[in-house]
Amino acid sequence: MESRKIVHLKLKIPDASRQDYYFGSLAAIYDKFTTDDVGIGYKSLTNAIRGKNTYENKKCVIRIGTIERKACKKKKG
Repeated sequence: MESRKIVHLKLKIPDASRQDYYFGSLAAIYDKFTTDDVGIGYKSLTNAIRGKNTYENKKCVIRIGTIERKACKKKKG
């Protein structure tokens, strides 16, 4: 099994009827959403979440976890 980091963003006010989004990094959130959408800037978020797995404010909840996936065997060619 391989595990990779995953970032779950849950918007408290849904965007286009969706409120759950998944990203590979904290920085990737800001490719889709603005600081105003999330309620915190990237630099502040990295400081606020340091040593924790969850961050919450009035606009969102951000959780960092791992996703487990089956190891991929590469064919020798």
